[in-house]
Amino acid sequence: MSFDYVRKIVSGKKARFIDPENAANLDLVYVTDRIIIMGYPAVGVAGLYRNRRRDVLKFINSRHGEKWWIWNLCPLYENAYSPESMHGRVSRYPFPDHHPPPLPLLPLAVREMTAWLEGDSERVAIIHCKAGKGRSGTLLCSYLLSLPDLPPPPQLDRSYTHKDLQKRLEDRQKEKAESLSESVPTTTLQAEGEREGWVYVGSGKDITGVQMTDSEIPETERSNTPAKSEKIDVQPVKRTKSTSSSTTTLSDSSSTSSVNIQIHTDPPYPIDIGDEAAPGSTGQIDRKDGRVDEVFQLHSSRRMKPTSSGRGVSIPSQRRWCRYIHLLFNNQAPPSYTSPKPSRVRLTSITLLLHPPTGWQKPLASLVVGSGGTGQGKAWASVARYDDEYVDELKTRGGTGQGVAGQISWGGVGGEGTFDTHKMFRSCGKMVSVDGDIGESVIKSLPENHRNYVVHHLTPSHGSLILDRSREFRLKFHLASVPLGWTWLIPSFHLPEPPIKSFNETINQLRTHTLNFPKSQIDFPLGPGQAIHQILVKLEEVPENEKEETAKLMSDEEERKEGVDETKGDKVIEDGE
Repeated sequence: MSFDYVRKIVSGKKARFIDPENAANLDLVYVTDRIIIMGYPAVGVAGLYRNRRRDVLKFINSRHGEKWWIWNLCPLYENAYSPESMHGRVSRYPFPDHHPPPLPLLPLAVREMTAWLEGDSERVAIIHCKAGKGRSGTLLCSYLLSLPDLPPPPQLDRSYTHKDLQKRLEDRQKEKAESLSESVPTTTLQAEGEREGWVYVGSGKDITGVQMTDSEIPETERSNTPAKSEKIDVQPVKRTKSTSSSTTTLSDSSSTSSVNIQIHTDPPYPIDIGDEAAPGSTGQIDRKDGRVDEVFQLHSSRRMKPTSSGRGVSIPSQRRWCRYIHLLFNNQAPPSYTSPKPSRVRLTSITLLLHPPTGWQKPLASLVVGSGGTGQGKAWASVARYDDEYVDELKTRGGTGQGVAGQISWGGVGGEGTFDTHKMFRSCGKMVSVDGDIGESVIKSLPENHRNYVVHHLTPSHGSLILDRSREFRLKFHLASVPLGWTWLIPSFHLPEPPIKSFNETINQLRTHTLNFPKSQIDFPLGPGQAIHQILVKLEEVPENEKEETAKLMSDEEERKEGVDETKGDKVIEDGE
């Protein structure tokens, strides 16, 4: 019994590489001629509905010899295999499914991909997570954003499936026939076409006949097979600033080639939370050059089926991370992100505006969140960030503020699983509903039509909640025991830069900022999360001389006591899985 039909169902809206003549049917695609994205290479039961590891090895070895390398983004607690099972050609950059990574992880992975691909023009890079979509797309788009020019879709026939290749060949034959008929008499074409061993190159008046022979290429002129010539010896990628122009030169010490990346002078930050507005508009200056959108389009056009309307990088937080990395690679990241000097913000409140339940939704809301079907059960939110030691390790390796420059971490950052044998981020705070009236000051800050929605106003459960301005954090929203969705952000990219003399300001002079998250910018607003209209997140700048500590990560026991334990993880299905 063939399980290809089952694998096709599991792939969903993602493109597959199907070649009946070579018995290839894989959840895999060439995004460019040198970059492959695929699903997890599985064995055992998982191999019945995902890519079988032996099929993946057969495919890439037959096509690329030893000139391939894998970037595995799966944590060990999720999916694990020994690098030796893939001939030792694996680098691990783990982060959890359905989430963006710590931002410093991406420059390290991109740096290694850059070094690998620049080392030999025949090398290919293979990226996979579990489904080969969200996390893989985040790394792929980050790499493409590091390049001075966007590479074209695949040009080589080998990069296309059997069906697509047949169409390409038919189109070529049609174009050739049309060009020949326009410039050469039919009788001549028939006579010349019957001459065995001849092919015709060019078109129109420039067509030329070339006679082919059966003589073999001399042994001395043949290139070595990949197995004989390949050596895994990658030099560091270095970046040096030009003194005569406003560009930065990215060069490989093992190569004479270099590329220029234009550096802009106008600060494109702060950026909007969402990316629905037109590129170049207020809050979207980072998209003005069109690169982010072009990269998303290339990834989606290759990774998704032509009939799919989904975006390849469909998780809003992962798209947000790609915008961050675009700024970082162009030396346009906010100074408060790249500076070693700490800068902090206080999370003062979260306000949820939810559509009230109607009709048949009322009894369901009554069962799920109580309050007699009004949908006004207690709302709350957990605040989490990645393990501090993991992020510090990534920064030590050069993941912050250096783009694709610096030493590579060959083999990845996963190591023996110090940071990814258990959940990789944990809670550092909790926001709970305000009892009673939310107050006139809050009401005045709400949209004029707020009375059309159910309003939940949340404040920290224990005094103040201070966060690092340059660090990622996640807000996960709940209504009673029901999750509504979550979102990730790094405040530095969305807030104006703090005043230079902020340490002299008093509490009354501190600036506050409100970030607007429409439902389109919430990750997985499924089920009751569909009721989300918008979520307002208020942050307040913290003076440098403020002695209150930044919120610490909770232990497992503290998470259980606070009611924010998420050991079981988030059971969601991404579009296209």
